[in-house]
Amino acid sequence: MGAEILNVAEFFFMTLALGVGMFTWIASSKLTGAGFQQLINSVCLGSTAIALAIHLSYGTFTDPLSIIYYIAAAAFLLIRQLHKDEKSVFMWILFITHNLALLYLLMDFLNGWSSQFRFGLSSTILLGVITYAMILGHYYLVVPKLSVRPLKISILILWAILAVKIIWSSYETYLNWGFFKEFTQLGGGYAFNWLMLTMRVGWGYVVIFAMSIFTWKLVKIRSTQSATGVLYAMTIFVFVGELVSAYLFFKYGLLI
Repeated sequence: MGAEILNVAEFFFMTLALGVGMFTWIASSKLTGAGFQQLINSVCLGSTAIALAIHLSYGTFTDPLSIIYYIAAAAFLLIRQLHKDEKSVFMWILFITHNLALLYLLMDFLNGWSSQFRFGLSSTILLGVITYAMILGHYYLVVPKLSVRPLKISILILWAILAVKIIWSSYETYLNWGFFKEFTQLGGGYAFNWLMLTMRVGWGYVVIFAMSIFTWKLVKIRSTQSATGVLYAMTIFVFVGELVSAYLFFKYGLLI
């Protein structure tokens, strides 16, 4: 398996764990019950474990990055097992711990505090907030009277980060336009490069934005099951969009 494919896979699961984990505060467990928080942390723990397994395919059990993975995984596990509706100082420490650990791993992956890191962080937020909202939407079947406010907050965060990413990606595409010119020998060639760009922009940005408008309207009328269905589709599209984006970065150095 090529090194860039391993990098894409590890990056994806690392950012999924970080992105979902950083938004666990949106819906209070007093409203959702401890079960939802346990579910969310299980998703984060599973994603961290997969990223660690990929890292161990080329790293060692005792290298510094593996140890940081262990710290993040332990924090998610302790939150899952010890969570109570009334968050203690210890729970907040664990929350900060897994976020800082995964942020450090992201910085190590993307050359420290750089434009690559900031772009990667924006991708993390986009991936995380959509996935979080999708999981939260399913929980309205468990707690039918749950307020729709957390879903509205998630969509507003989505729109804010989507605006940032569209502007940034557009600028980077302009700077690297030679990559997409006819007869180019860069990357995988003219047709392949445009296919990747079309998938990234069309599925990762345009479709997600259009679907987010429908989601907002459905949430406003409290049609949460329908909104969850749309969020599920959005999650699939953001997975594809961010995987394509990660591939373009690790293979060709493009921030799109």
